Order: sequence, then structure tokens, then C-alpha cells
Amino acid sequence: MRSAWAELRGERTSFAGAAIHRLLMDWIIQARPADEEIRGDIRVLRARARDLGRNNSYVKRYFKLLINNVIGPMGIRLQGQVKIGGVLDRETNQAIEMAWNDWASAGVTLDGKMSLRRLEKLLLKTMACDGEAFVRIWRGFAGNRYGLALQPIDADLVDEHYNRPRQESSLNPINEIRMGVEVDALARPLGYWVWTQSPNSTVVPRDRYFVAASDMLHLYDPDRVNQTRGVTWVHSVMVPAHMLNAYEESEAVAARIGASKMGLFEKQPDSVAGDLGSDSTPATMEANPGTFDFVPEGYLFKTWEPEHPTVQFPAFVKQMLRKIASGFSVFYNVLANDAEGVSYSTMRSFSLVERDDWRSIQQDFIDMWRRPIYTAWIGTALLTGALRLRSRDPAQYMAVRHRPRGWQWIDPQKEATAAVISIQNGLGTRTGFLAEKGEDVEDIFAELARENELAAEYSIQLNADTNDLTAPETPELPGGTQE
Repeated sequence: MRSAWAELRGERTSFAGAAIHRLLMDWIIQARPADEEIRGDIRVLRARARDLGRNNSYVKRYFKLLINNVIGPMGIRLQGQVKIGGVLDRETNQAIEMAWNDWASAGVTLDGKMSLRRLEKLLLKTMACDGEAFVRIWRGFAGNRYGLALQPIDADLVDEHYNRPRQESSLNPINEIRMGVEVDALARPLGYWVWTQSPNSTVVPRDRYFVAASDMLHLYDPDRVNQTRGVTWVHSVMVPAHMLNAYEESEAVAARIGASKMGLFEKQPDSVAGDLGSDSTPATMEANPGTFDFVPEGYLFKTWEPEHPTVQFPAFVKQMLRKIASGFSVFYNVLANDAEGVSYSTMRSFSLVERDDWRSIQQDFIDMWRRPIYTAWIGTALLTGALRLRSRDPAQYMAVRHRPRGWQWIDPQKEATAAVISIQNGLGTRTGFLAEKGEDVEDIFAELARENELAAEYSIQLNADTNDLTAPETPELPGGTQE
């Protein structure tokens, strides 16, 4: 009868997840625009994510995994792919690569302190921790010969509380500002309003200045359409990570207390002994290893031995870490440094899934960061004359490849054998298999050619089957001696 009455009144829902009853009263039911959801919480989320990145070992571990797997020890390398008549122009590509490496290895930031690889490590961590990163591009910069410098800007300086509605006018329409980002009628970013000082700084006066969108890169991964600002990647694991950190600290303190000799002095009912201590200064006993004390006459000592950590402690910590690892989309055993009970097949299966996530982040980072930076660099490098090519038109030299790091095979012998079989049967290429390891087939062929030349110079024969180095036989001289 209740169900029928609810259906007649239109209260019954077709989806269980949309039902409203006492078990679901704490579940949100109102949908809001993306920017409205972010605006009130973004600053608190950013502050708490930074705190976890400093003081929570698991979150700090994730940031390290992110940097090492996306950027890697060698960074993202540039490879020229410029062609003339369908054939690679080796001279042009080599000139571009050498000039780029020269600029990237020096100080690319405005203050000249950071190389490109170090800056990219910082930007990627900032994207994960703050949810977004801002970099201003300085063209025509006189501080380096290529005329380009980069200035990272703290997300706190782009005021999310600076908002203004769009005002239509036939003469001079006023653009909308969404959380410090000025947009046109189509919601395309026109520029960013940046504080000269941090909102928490005591330095006055504090003003805003405008940076055009063509001179600013805003790096973030939106979760919804029409989302103007980024949200920290830690938000889904923030509460369990903080609670687990506090729980482990409490258990450590309780275990330390339990390991000490502690108890209470209880006065016997028929005792005529005086009271120990007072209300403000209770009686105390020194707890030193290997020592024993006398109990005062007329009193009994009742020990207090709290049992910590509890027997459920390891299982609870592991379950919480699995939840955190799922939120970060990483292998639990890697995040927790726990190799207990891990087989080769399990490690390989999870590693392959995890590497797909890393590759996806690599490609996003290249699309939103590397390609715009290269476009700006090639233009200023040609304009200043630091890079001399057959033409000063940057459009002719946009064919480049940004090569991220790869990964070594988990079982090199088995996977190398499988690669050889695939290549021999036309099911794969050397280029593809080497790319999975982050290597380039042209570089490998060049190294092989150099090895052959060096071996010929030293009269060493290279055995193609076993790759062993075999010295030529030494001719025997008259008299039984060898040369």
C-alpha cells in the first residue's frame, strides 16, 4: 500500500540510487555546476593535499612514483622527424635536437635555476598536489640565447574568489571572470588575473595583473565539462590517508606506553599507612629497564598492561592502504612497499595495468605542456638566430616526437624471446618493441654501427649469434712462441 501510494504521488524512483529514505538521507541529491562545487573548497583541498604531501609517507610515495614513471631519470626526450621529399632530413633534425638539448639543460626558468627536466618534475608534482599548475611564457627573453624563459606561478596567486558576470554591450562588452580566469562568450580563456603577492602575505599593497592566455599555460586535468580550475588528485584519498596516519600514530604511542611498567597503587582496606602523594601530586614510580622497586607498606601494586598494537592492526592498515592505492590507481604492493605473497604473474599483471595509467598521464602531459612549449621555443630560437636552418618559418619544423620514458621487461628472457618470434613472423616491429622500453630504433642501429666500426678497428670479431667478443687467433712464430 505504501509503494502504491508513493507511485501515485510520484515519489517512487526508477533507480535505486535515486531513492530517498532513511538509509540514504546523508547522500547528496543536488547537482551543481562544476565551478560552484570547486569554488568553496579548492583552497582547503589544496592546503590539506600539501600537508599530506609533506607529512604522509604514502602520499609522498605516490608523488615519487608519479614523477619517476612519467618523467623518469632521463626526462622526456625530443626527436626530430622533419622530412624532405618523404625522407628524414638528418642534418635538420640533428640541429634541432642539439639546440633543444642545449636550451633544456641550461636554466630555462626566469631565475635561471632550473633545467627543463627539473621544472617538469616540479610541474607534474604540482599538478597532482594542487590540482593545477600555471607557467608564464616569456618570449624575447634576453637571459638566454634562445629568447625563451618559463616562469612557474603558484596556484594561490590566481584568485579563485575573483568572479565577474559577463555584461553584454553593443559598444564594449565586459568579459566574464571565473575564479580568476577571464573567458569570452564561448568560454575560451582570454587571460588570467594574478596577485602580485600571496593572499596570506603580510606585504602591502597587493595588486592584480593580467596575463594573456597566449602567454600562460594552465595545466590541469578536468573531471567535468566547463570546469575552469583543477582539483587536487589527492581529494578522493584525503580522508582515509589522514585517518590512517593518525591511527598509526595513536597505535605507536599506545604500544610505547604498553611497553613501559605502569600501574596503580591500591591501599589495602585494613592498612593504617598514610596516604601517598596528594590530589595535585600523585605518587610516582620510576620505570627503568632491569630495576625493581619496593611497594609501600599497606599498598598493593596493580599493573596496567594495554595490549597495543591490536591483532587487527596489520589487516586494518592493509585494507586502508588498498583503498588509498585504488584512489591513486597504483599497485598496492608498490605503494606500501609490501612484497609479501606476491607472485611473478600477479606482479606482471598489475604492472601492465599500472603502466597503461602512466602512459596515459605521459601523453596528457605531452599534449598540454610539451607541444606548446616546443612551438614557442622553435619560433624564438629561429628569430634570435640561435638555431639556423634553411628557413625561418617555424611551421616547417613542427614534425617532432616527444619520447617519454619506457620500462624494462619484467622477465627479460621470456619477453625478449617473444619479441623475436613476433618480429620474425611479421606480428611486430623492432620500432614498436623498443618504443615500449623507451628506446629508439635509429639510436640502436647507430650504436650497433659504431660498435662494428670499433670492433673492426681493434680487429675483434663480433659473433652475431651469442654477441660474444672473440679475439682473433694469435699466429705462432718460428720457435714455438706466439706473437
